[in-house]
Amino acid sequence: MASETGSGRASPFRRPQSLRNLTEEQRAEERSSTWLELFFDLCFVVAVAALARGLHHDPTLGGILRFVGLFVPVWWAWMTYTWYGTSFDNDDVPYRVTLLAAMLFMLGIAASVEGVGTQTGATAGFVVSYAALRILLVWLFLRARYHTPPDLRGFVDWYAAGNALGAVLWLASLLAPAPLVYGLWAVALFVELLAPILAVRTLEEPLVSFHPRHIAERYGLFTIIVLGESVLAVAAGTAGTDWALPAIFAAVFAFVAAACIWWIYFDYVKTTGMELAPRPAFYWGYGHLAVYAAIAAFGVGAQLAIEGAAQVESAALAPAGGAGFGLAGRAILAGSVTVYLLAVSFVQYVNRHSLSETVALARLAVAAGFLVLVVVGGFLSGPAFAAAVAFALVALTAFETIYAGWSAEKP
Repeated sequence: MASETGSGRASPFRRPQSLRNLTEEQRAEERSSTWLELFFDLCFVVAVAALARGLHHDPTLGGILRFVGLFVPVWWAWMTYTWYGTSFDNDDVPYRVTLLAAMLFMLGIAASVEGVGTQTGATAGFVVSYAALRILLVWLFLRARYHTPPDLRGFVDWYAAGNALGAVLWLASLLAPAPLVYGLWAVALFVELLAPILAVRTLEEPLVSFHPRHIAERYGLFTIIVLGESVLAVAAGTAGTDWALPAIFAAVFAFVAAACIWWIYFDYVKTTGMELAPRPAFYWGYGHLAVYAAIAAFGVGAQLAIEGAAQVESAALAPAGGAGFGLAGRAILAGSVTVYLLAVSFVQYVNRHSLSETVALARLAVAAGFLVLVVVGGFLSGPAFAAAVAFALVALTAFETIYAGWSAEKP
């Protein structure tokens, strides 16, 4: 695939930007994430951290809606570059420079996202940075089009057109009155999310457009990075409480819950669904929006529990009229884990329906229990609430592990 110089060696500067996975032989080859992709992920997690800080500063219903609304474009920017890379990454100089430029604009999003909606300059910076990410992606697809076979150019054209129209709508929002701005953002995101679906419909063999194991690894690595941000929130919350004993207990329980989140994801999410047909692949890919957002919000809920714990004198139940864990904190901590369990179950379900009914019912029962805990758990202190969440997740994880072993031993 690399272009050849007169000496017969591959040019390190410029290579054809062509589809990488046209044959089953190519798809069977192992493909790992590149160092550039890992660097790229780090820039995105900075934006996720900024979104988490915003939710931490405003743990209200409005803050939650704002967090979710802004998480979508951040996640989608990562998604589109990740899927482009699995198809066209040729690691030449123009591609590297383009991705480095995209990282710079992603840092612009991270720097501005906390002020979106409240600061005119920050809102404009967010819009311009995001639109620039779309424009850079259009350039990549147009460059790839030159080396794409004619029967596959419809795939590239739809991607380029969707991102170009999305960029136009984002930039147009700078001129729109306040009530209309968010409507234009929603329309732009709808267009961008629809473009890949229309693009894949142009292919006679949709599976040529991505490497399933590479995509699964990319998603797994980003899950680790977002989970790492949650663990960092646990450490930051503990450090800010002068090592109060209740806060330490809450931090320990929060880490145990994070470990269970890791366990459930990496033990039960497989790649087979992406290799079946386009629809399972889209469900698998788009379903991770809720997985990532829930993990990021979990870190905020854990930090709120730790900080709240420092205000009580013990890690036991708060006395009547004492400092219980507030509704907002309970909703973010237990609610995020609820969303995570539902989302990861959906992602697993589309993978050859590999989620057993028994495990699915267990997850639904735990998720329902968390929702009840949000409503009636006002008498619990931060550590006690974190302990309840952790113990429920440990029990669920243990059950799933034992059940998986028992199922494997069945004749």
